[in-house]
Amino acid sequence: MSTLGWKGIRVRHRDGRTGVICGESPTFSYAQLEICVDGGGRAFVQLNVNGPDAGEPGWEWWCENVNGGARWLDLGDHNRAEPVA
Repeated sequence: MSTLGWKGIRVRHRDGRTGVICGESPTFSYAQLEICVDGGGRAFVQLNVNGPDAGEPGWEWWCENVNGGARWLDLGDHNRAEPVA
């Protein structure tokens, strides 16, 4: 059973890997998401309430219910490029 609703969500990485969120560990101030990579391996992304998100950047998740239609969205704010000064 998914406590936060992330388990089972399809994901992809900028390097071409794909997978599914297979685990979620909620706490008071963050949620750690475990990604089961297709073909083997694991990756982790941590969504923090306070401060920037952590874990492996470059992951996106498939959001089926978003204004403007289904699309890939960044999984965590640490995926964003730094602004150019």
